Parts: sequence; C-alpha cells; structure tokens
Amino acid sequence: MRADSVLWPDGSAGVAEMVVEPETVADLNLDQVIAAVLRDGHEYELDSVFRRPVRDLEVVRYRQEVFADLGSDAVRRVFDDFAAGMRRMWRRLAGAEKLTHPLQQQRWRLDAAAEYVTAVAHMAAELADLELTSRALRRWRAFLDFSVAGSQFGRLAEDVREVQRALATVRYSIRLIDGTVEVGAAGDDADYSATVADLVSRFGAGPPPAVRRAGEWADMNQMEEQILDRVVALRPEAFARLTEFAARHRDFADLDVVTFDREIHFYLLYLDFARGLAADGRTMCLPELASGPAEVRAERAFDLALANRRRGSDQPLVCNDFQLSGPERILVVTGPNQGGKTTFARMVGQLAYLAALGCPVPAASARLPLPDRLTTHFERAEQATDTDGRLLAELERMRDTLEHATADSVIVLNESFSSTSTVDGVRIGLEVLRQIIARGSIAVWVTFFDELAHAGPETVSMVAVTEPDDSAQRTFRIVRRPADGNAHAVVLAERYGLTYERVTARIAR
Repeated sequence: MRADSVLWPDGSAGVAEMVVEPETVADLNLDQVIAAVLRDGHEYELDSVFRRPVRDLEVVRYRQEVFADLGSDAVRRVFDDFAAGMRRMWRRLAGAEKLTHPLQQQRWRLDAAAEYVTAVAHMAAELADLELTSRALRRWRAFLDFSVAGSQFGRLAEDVREVQRALATVRYSIRLIDGTVEVGAAGDDADYSATVADLVSRFGAGPPPAVRRAGEWADMNQMEEQILDRVVALRPEAFARLTEFAARHRDFADLDVVTFDREIHFYLLYLDFARGLAADGRTMCLPELASGPAEVRAERAFDLALANRRRGSDQPLVCNDFQLSGPERILVVTGPNQGGKTTFARMVGQLAYLAALGCPVPAASARLPLPDRLTTHFERAEQATDTDGRLLAELERMRDTLEHATADSVIVLNESFSSTSTVDGVRIGLEVLRQIIARGSIAVWVTFFDELAHAGPETVSMVAVTEPDDSAQRTFRIVRRPADGNAHAVVLAERYGLTYERVTARIAR
C-alpha cells in the first residue's frame, strides 16, 4: 500500500497553475511572507510549493480540508508531536555523519531509529480516535494503520528494542592507577556514584554539567574511544547486535513517511506563522471560492507582510473591506499620499495568491477567485538602460499584461502612468481601463486620476479617507465612495512646491 500525497490529490503532474512572475511576488511583498513562513523550516524545501499557486479547484479544496482539520487543537497536537519526533530523528542522523568512531555512529543511528519508531507509532495511536474530515488525512491514517501493523515496521521496532536492551546490560569498571586507566568487567566493588552525588547535593549543587570547549561537537576524544574499544572487547555480543542493526536498517525511514513529514510542514509552518499573527488579534479564514462572474469580497482584510512586520508591536493595523458584484470588476482607489492605498492593493493581490495555495487568507471572511494569471503593474524608477524613457517602458509592460489577460485574470496596478502629464495620464489610463473591462479581468488600480473611478458600471470607486477634522491625518481606511478630487490637488501642490508650508516658507524669505 502506498501513501497518497497530502498536497496533491492526484499527483502534482498536470495541475493547472496560476501564472505569477517573480516581480509580481516581490511587488506584493509575498516574498517577505514566504520567507517569514519558512523561517524555521528551510530544510523541508517547501519554497517551491509556496511559489506555485494553482487554479485547480480540486487541489485548493483538498488543502483547505487539511487546514480545517488542523484547526482542531487535538488534531494539530498529534502532527506537531510527530514533526518534533522527526526533527529529533533528522538531527541524530545528521550528527551521526559528523562522528568518526563507527560504533558511535551506529549508536546515534539507533537512537534516530528509536525516535522514528516512537513518532510513527504515537501518531498512529493518537489518530485512531480523532475525528478527521479531510480526504488527505483520512487516507494518511489508513496508510499509517496498515504500515504500523506491517511486518517491516514491526521488525524495525523489535530490533530497536532488542539492541537497546542489549546495550543497557553493558557494565564495566574503570580504575585510575598512577596516571593510567584500566578498563575491566564490572565486579562486586561498591558503586559510590550515588553517595558522591548525595554529598555534593548538600552544597546546593546538582550534577556537574558536561564541559565542552567552544566549537567541540559530540564526537569522542581519543581516551573515550580507547575506553569504548576495551568495553567492546569485554562485551562483544552486545555491540555485534548494534553493528548488525546498522547494516540491516541502513535506510529505516519509510519513504512515504519522509514525504509526509515534508508535506505536512506546508500546513504546520503556515499555521505557526498565522498563530503568531492571531496573538496580535489578526483573524484569518479559509475563503469561499468564486468562479466566473460570481461575487468577490473580503471583510476585515489586511496586508499579511505588514502585519508580520508589526507583530508584537503596538502599531495599529487597519483592516479594510471590498466587494465586487454584478457587472463590477475593477476597484479604482484614490486618495492622499501615504493613506494606505498601495497597502490595500497589495492586500487584494495577496488574498488571490494565498487562496490559490489553499491557505487561510488574511481576512475575517472572504470569497475569492482562482485566477489563471496574477499580474502587477507598479510604478518603476527610470533605468539608465531605458533609452526610450519611463513612459514607453510602462506602455510596453502594460501591452504585455493586456495581451495575456483574460476574464479569469487579476491585475494590480499602482500609480501607473503617473510619470506623464495629467491629461495624457488620464487619456492613457481610460484606454487601458477600457481594455481591461473588455477582457473582463478583475483589477485594482491605485491612481491619482479620479476620472478612472467614473469609467462605467464595471468600476467601483474606493477612497483612502482622512480624519474629518484634520485632512492631514490619515485613517488608512479605504471606503467605497465617489472620488472627491482632493488627493490629486494635494499631489499637484506637492509636485510643484505649492503646498501651504512651501509657499509660506518662500514668502518669509
């Protein structure tokens, strides 16, 4: 019996993937999110999975089911315990590779096998009575029951116990005589270890700590190796069992268990990351999945990268809502500088990306599409290699975006075409908007051109609002209401040095 993947219901080959360019991942700060999720789990090589969003409804639902099961503390605890046991196993195996004495290597591998047997057997026993609803974890439990009951696992477990029992019977004595060390069989001499420990404890000290010099690892020194060799000569049968075990169970970990250990960390690492945000009061949810022209929405959503940067701080993180229904396909976001518009746009892109991974998303509730393509069009600094200028480079990038856009695409635009005049920017922006509408793509466009917010029933105007009594005080709330034009006037004044502060400063001269 072979185990099924807990990431791919029918294998990863042939799965329809979302097209996402590396620059889009960077624009949306998703590279920061992925790095934060994998901070303590790079050894599992999951970066490629987190950079492979899919548009396969079956895969996404399959993963959502697992996340839902792991929402139970009892279920999650079982897999956390398994993961901890496997980490101890891997550390033992890695440590064995650094050792030089064959018998010490073999003992560390024995200890690694013991960790493996305990982790697998404990997981099987604990899962037996738990309610699981996900297809992936129910299938895994069935495989685990079959595997643990099998002869191969049973033989491994029994061999571990036999060798451990044999080594536990090894006793020897050490005598220090005139600067020499004699190793002999354990006799009837009294063992003063307990007496000495009791005597030392009266002075408030516990057992002496193991002393290791800086940079020294667990390998034995020359004297310890010589003592071990003499002990082996005294009890060769016990150590022969250890050597036989190492040869018989060279690759004791089942490949299916190793694969499961890697794949379950996709869920455990993400949930660890989300748990840290939950401690700060951030709510995440498994979204409903929308298809075609169905409603798209999110309530109390937030930028995941920003939330992670502010983790543990007292800085507020404002949550926002949005909704597209009926003919609405495009959110046009206007308002003052540094009012949270770009953060809002990134948030929308993050929601689409994370939903396509099958992960919980940063929102209290959400209904999200599975795009065929997620594209960003962020303002870029002019490069020396752009001999034709920044505007032409923007137009060429937009042409490429529109050539590939479909009714299933999501496009995030941030201050596009602001490098040109207002008249030209509006004219170009309206034409691009018409092209996006013609394709039926979902889009969010952060702009200072209020005219784009009134392009038709497909557009929804969202405005970054300020405090009613102080327009300079940002609230970072993005609300659904008509664009008021104030933001563009502020931008023009700042661009041409005509703000109140600048003008009064010049007059004072």
